[in-house]
Amino acid sequence: MSFIRTDWDYAKLEELIQARGDDVIIETGIACSCRRNDSIASLTTKESQPTTLRELNCSICQGDGYIYRNGRCIKGLLTSVQAGPNRKLLEGGYAVIGDAVFSPSLKAGHIGDFDRITLTVSDSVGDGQNILRNAAYLYESATKDIGVEPNEDRLWYMADCALWCEDENGVVYTQNSDFILEDKLIRWLANKPDDGVFYTLKYTAYLEWIVYNTPLLRVDSGTSLAQKVLIRKKHVAFGSGSKADTPAKRQAEEGTFTTRVKI
Repeated sequence: MSFIRTDWDYAKLEELIQARGDDVIIETGIACSCRRNDSIASLTTKESQPTTLRELNCSICQGDGYIYRNGRCIKGLLTSVQAGPNRKLLEGGYAVIGDAVFSPSLKAGHIGDFDRITLTVSDSVGDGQNILRNAAYLYESATKDIGVEPNEDRLWYMADCALWCEDENGVVYTQNSDFILEDKLIRWLANKPDDGVFYTLKYTAYLEWIVYNTPLLRVDSGTSLAQKVLIRKKHVAFGSGSKADTPAKRQAEEGTFTTRVKI
């Protein structure tokens, strides 16, 4: 009995990626120097507790704890974990609804944990971002300089266009009349919510995704097929509202964010 051996057509595979893939910006993610007291990085503790993971007023990383370097444009296939065979990643517990799989060009080079992938076409930020007006100057934040002016609030992503803006009192605000969007900021003009009032901004933006599970390097007969990368939206990966209420619990929370499991 004879078997017919099939092989990859690498040129066709790359042609498919170039023809059907998305243009993205990939950047290498590294720990910011503000994490010099991070027990993951320096193995130090303070008052018998792991030291803080990041500085929220860091002028370098803006509180993310990571900085991004070596940006380059590549092509890749971006698919939802809810699509086709990717559903096995959900069933196996490797991913959650909302995550995606990225298969880069064979010429993309190495992609590693915590690298950032930014789309070059804007998309809606889910059901919107809930924002506390003038949060940078309220409570303990008022003692820190985080580089935001009193008429500005931070956004998760670089905004493109506002779809709707309404505060907790039912007041609706309009882009260019009440506020403008610039980079990752909403800048308020004359009419704005009072300090301490929550409002929701639904907007389109250039979404950023974080590589959160050690990428699988795929090799066939000594030839690289590039990596298969699991990615998560940045505001989900690095949400500012940690559910962990102690430094030790926050340490454990981040430790489970990425694993050495291969897919």
